[in-house]
Amino acid sequence: MPSIAETCARIAAELNPPGQPFRYTCEGNRVIGTWDVADVSYSTLVAGGTIDVDYSITVTLDEATGTYDFVERKTGSETEGGLRGDGTVGFSGRKEFFRGKSVGKQWGGGAALRATSHGETGHTWSYSFETSRIKQPLFDLLASAGWEPAEKGFFARLFSR
Repeated sequence: MPSIAETCARIAAELNPPGQPFRYTCEGNRVIGTWDVADVSYSTLVAGGTIDVDYSITVTLDEATGTYDFVERKTGSETEGGLRGDGTVGFSGRKEFFRGKSVGKQWGGGAALRATSHGETGHTWSYSFETSRIKQPLFDLLASAGWEPAEKGFFARLFSR
């Protein structure tokens, strides 16, 4: 049977190289991958705004069965305000929340008089995000350590073994 302690030691040693946009940590029987995808503020002559996107995956390890299950969370928000074409001032915003299992890609970018992205100031900003970049290395390591995905749901139990 795989050991949680040995698996967490491997995750810490193998999956957190410098310069990577995401990080894995272990808390008890949970492995948590977090990614601060976008943290942008920008301003132009007549407008400004913010973009914030965060993603996490939480893998729960069951040492007794040698299986794991996972859930993903993604939050995002955008705000924008400024002078409209008709001379009025307007503001808008949106928020999104997701919890479950997903496959996805997201990207964005722009130019402004002043832009800040993850603490770096300049005239441009960009970000890209793909769920497989954070999930696949973790799932590959879990498989090589002997962990298997948990079989959940009626059909998984009905057709297993």
